[in-house]
Amino acid sequence: GYSVFMFMLATWIMLRGRTRRHVNHCMVAAGCGLILLATAEMAINIARVYQGFISNGPFIDGGPEAYFTQVLEPTFVVKSCLYNAQTLILDAVVIYRTYVVWQNILICVVPMIAWCGLLAGAIGLNIALATAHKGGVFAVQTSEWITSFYALTLATNLSATTLLAFRIWTVTRRSAQYRSSNFLAPVLRVIIESGAIYSMTITAVLISFVVKSNGVYVLLDMICPIISIVFNMLIIRVDLAHKSSSSTSGSNSLETAVMSDR
Repeated sequence: GYSVFMFMLATWIMLRGRTRRHVNHCMVAAGCGLILLATAEMAINIARVYQGFISNGPFIDGGPEAYFTQVLEPTFVVKSCLYNAQTLILDAVVIYRTYVVWQNILICVVPMIAWCGLLAGAIGLNIALATAHKGGVFAVQTSEWITSFYALTLATNLSATTLLAFRIWTVTRRSAQYRSSNFLAPVLRVIIESGAIYSMTITAVLISFVVKSNGVYVLLDMICPIISIVFNMLIIRVDLAHKSSSSTSGSNSLETAVMSDR
C-alpha cells in the first residue's frame, strides 16, 4: 500500500502543471512499469503461498519448506523474471539521471557496460532456472548466475549513483558562494540515501546467498517494494527540496532528469 501511495504521489508530481511536451515520458513509463511489475510479483507471491501451504506443498516430500526452495516451479521462474525486469528498469533510470546531469555519454560508459552485463546475466539466470533439473537456488547450475547478477546490479547502481552524487557535490561547491539558499545539499543526501538503501539490501542478499542462508528468500521478497520506494522517493524529495529553495542551473539539470523532458 505504501508503494502504491508513493507511486501515485510521484506520478502526480511528474505530471503536475506540465504540458504534454514537457512531461518526462521515460520516467513516467518507468514508474508505471515498476508498479505493474511489483503488483504482478505480489500476485505471484500470494499464489505461491497458497500453493506452498495448501494445495501443493503439504503433499510433496519435505512439505512446504521444500516447495518454496524449488526453482523448478513455474511460479519461481516467473517471479525471478519480474524481479529482474524491475532491477533493469531501476538501474537504467539511475544511469539516465546520471547522463542528464553530466550531459556527457562518456561519463556513463562504465555503468552502461555493467548494465549490459546485468541484462545478459538476467537472461542467463532465467534460462538456467527454467532448465534446471534439480535443487534450489544454491545448486551449481544456478548459483553462479545468481551471484553474477547481484554483483552486476550492485556495481551498476553504485557506479552510476557515485557519478551522480559527485556531479551534484561539485556543482554545490562551485555555486555555494553565489547562492543564499542551498537546493542541492538535501538532494545530494537523498541520492546517497536512496543509493545506500538499495545497495545495502543487494549486499545483504549477496552475502546471504554466498553463505547459503535461507534468509535470502526473505530478502528477495523485500527487494521488490524497496525498488519502487527508492525510485519514487527521489522524485518526491527532490520536488520538496525544490519548493523550499531557489533553483540553480545544477538543480534544473536534476529536475530535468527526474521530471521534465525540457
